[in-house]
Amino acid sequence: MIWLQKLWETGVDEYAHIPVLLRESLDLLITDPNGTYIDGTIGGGGHTAGILERLSKAGTGRVIGFDADRNAIEECVKRFSHEYGERLILVNRNFSEIGEYAREQHLKETEGVLFDLGVSSFQLDTKAGFSYRSDSPLDMRFQRDKGVPARDIVNEFSTDDLTKLFREFGEEPMSRAIASAIIRARHTRPIETTAQLKDVIASIGGERFLTKRLSRIFQALRIVVNDELGALRIGLESAIGLTKNSGRIAVISYHSLEDRIVKNLFRYEALTCVCPPHSPICTCEKIARVKILTHKALKSSEDEVKRNPRARSAKLRVAEKINDYNRIS
Repeated sequence: MIWLQKLWETGVDEYAHIPVLLRESLDLLITDPNGTYIDGTIGGGGHTAGILERLSKAGTGRVIGFDADRNAIEECVKRFSHEYGERLILVNRNFSEIGEYAREQHLKETEGVLFDLGVSSFQLDTKAGFSYRSDSPLDMRFQRDKGVPARDIVNEFSTDDLTKLFREFGEEPMSRAIASAIIRARHTRPIETTAQLKDVIASIGGERFLTKRLSRIFQALRIVVNDELGALRIGLESAIGLTKNSGRIAVISYHSLEDRIVKNLFRYEALTCVCPPHSPICTCEKIARVKILTHKALKSSEDEVKRNPRARSAKLRVAEKINDYNRIS
């Protein structure tokens, strides 16, 4: 595929969707060229295209691509359906529903699951309120028919609740000052757009750390609006249950909250005992379900970061399934 080869070699900006840690994730993920793989966050389709290029065209190799954003699915249909046909199945659902989908479709196992977390460049380019770099309605929902938009949170939460939200999910040092500024601003008029929210945040603390502050606040709102951390826990559990022995689960995360969940879950699932340290014998009957392949998260090279700044904060963790006693059925 010319597009993918050029993307690998150059990562030039004319391609709007540059998959992060592409080589590293595919090298560790793919163990069987005739297998079934799940891309839990298809986004612009870069990782999915990479997986399909490595699978056997004459065999049974295929990818099931999930995305909660209907626009992302529709875009991938336009870009890839003609080329890949039945080798690519697109599902407009959140990756937290992987287990439910598997049961509905009688999918017993998969050779690997990939999660590329966070918001994609495709979503940042839409007018859905994900980015502070353009003015749009303050929504942030991946699925517009589900959940509460960000504007409702901004206009209805108390000072204490906003402070907690920004501190817990954005790790923002000036959480209370920003929350208080939002309360004052909305007394004049509701905060309905990204530009309005940006102006409120910009009024606190000066210019020096404004970009980081904006990123943290928008991240916090997006995480809460879409219950991203809860979805991640459910999706990872489902992926481990669905993956066959020697299959792989690969996760690319972009901030410490996501990475901590992935790291801790992999560590727990790799343990053979969780009894208290003082216990003379093991009575927990804990069985290790995975073997960790990346004891230290892999990061993007300096060269990749130069081509794609989004890769700067990316971390890749991969685990191999070693016991399928609880496969989804």
